[in-house]
Amino acid sequence: MSSREDDDSDAPEEVSAQQGIQQDEEIRKALRLSKARARHEGKERRKKLAERLTPRMLPVDIVNLLAAREKQVFISDSEDEKEGKKLKPKKKRSKPSGVETVILKELPPSLCVQNSLEFLEKRKKQVPRSAAVLTNSKQALRLLSSSGLLK
Repeated sequence: MSSREDDDSDAPEEVSAQQGIQQDEEIRKALRLSKARARHEGKERRKKLAERLTPRMLPVDIVNLLAAREKQVFISDSEDEKEGKKLKPKKKRSKPSGVETVILKELPPSLCVQNSLEFLEKRKKQVPRSAAVLTNSKQALRLLSSSGLLK
């Protein structure tokens, strides 16, 4: 009578650790197989649907033959490209052999310096300012001209 009571109870079945691991592996294997079967059945279902939608498809052997020909064409094209790449010599970059000297007097003044000077002069003429601001703008012009940037 006790075995009958055990079957009716809602308590979980007690198993050893090894039995639990084995049951877990069986469950995982069953899940993996069911997922694989579902994927395969889905592919088959899509394939049949495609065949129903396009019944005048070429036979498989003809399609495979055409695919093999295309692969041969692609292989020959890629060989031609490889030969073309080999024919082009690589340009060697000349490495500078040290620090190059730059003479500042030979360099022309940059465009931004000229634009800034023009802006300062226009601003000085357009905006009435106090004497301090006007002398500061003159100092800026003087500094630029004394540094050799303004000729």
